[in-house]
Amino acid sequence: MASTRTKTTPIALSLALAAAGLAAALPMAGCRGDRSEERPHQFFPDLDDGPRFNPQAQTPFFADGRTMREPVDGTVAFGVFSFTQDSLPGQADWSTPFMREREDMLGEGVETYTGLNADGTPVQTMPVEVTSELLARGEERFNIYCSACHGYAGDGNGMVGRRWSAPVPTFHDAKYKDRSQPTGGDGYIFHIARNGLKHPDGRYRMPGYGHALTVEDTWAVVAHIRVLQQAFDNDPQSLPADARSQLDPRGRSTGTTGASEQGGGQ
Repeated sequence: MASTRTKTTPIALSLALAAAGLAAALPMAGCRGDRSEERPHQFFPDLDDGPRFNPQAQTPFFADGRTMREPVDGTVAFGVFSFTQDSLPGQADWSTPFMREREDMLGEGVETYTGLNADGTPVQTMPVEVTSELLARGEERFNIYCSACHGYAGDGNGMVGRRWSAPVPTFHDAKYKDRSQPTGGDGYIFHIARNGLKHPDGRYRMPGYGHALTVEDTWAVVAHIRVLQQAFDNDPQSLPADARSQLDPRGRSTGTTGASEQGGGQ
C-alpha cells in the first residue's frame, strides 16, 4: 500500500513560522505594556530601585545639606569638541562668545573670577583694565539686566524696583562708594551680581546673574556703576553740553525719577 504524504505549500510554511514566532513573543509581550494589577517585571532591579537625589533638593548626607555638588578642586571643564578661532576663519561673530566662556572656565586668578581675595574678602579695585569698550559693554549689560530693578541711573527706582516688596538699594548710597567698607569694593558688587544675595533665612533678596553675565561682562557692569556714581557726585555743569541735555533740572538722567532716598540692606 502506497504511503500518502501531505504536501506543504510555501504559504502554509510561512503561516506556521509566523505562529511559532508569535507564540515565542507572547511571554515577552506580557512583561510590559498590558494592564495588570501586579507589579511590572523588573529585569534590572538595581536600576529601577537604586537610590538617587532630586535636583536642588536637601539631604542630611552632606554637611551643607545640598544634593547638588560643587566640582572637586582641580576639575577641568571640557567640551564635546574643541576649536580655535584660527581654525574657523570668517566666523568670529558666533565663535567669540564661546571662546570667552572657555577663558572664564579655565582662567586662573581667584580675584578675577570671583571678585574675592584669597582670604574671602572682596577686592577693592577691579583686576581688569577699564577701557572705553568695557564701559560701553557695561552700560549695555546694565541696561538689560540691572535697570529693571535698580533704574538706569542705579538709584533703585527701576520699574520693577519701585514695586518690590522691599526697597531696592541705590548704588549712590555711601556704603557702596566707600572702598574702605566691605560693601564698597568692586569685588563685592561683582560677587553679588554673579551669585546673588540671601536673607539670613536662606531666601534670595536678589538672584544671581552668573548665568547671563560672563566674568568680563560682570566687571563691565561694575565699571558702569562706578561711572554712574561719579556722574551723580559731580556738578552737572562740568559735563559737556550734549551730556547736560540728557539730564533733568536736578542733574539726573531723564530716564529715572531721581536717586532713591531709601537704601536697601545689601
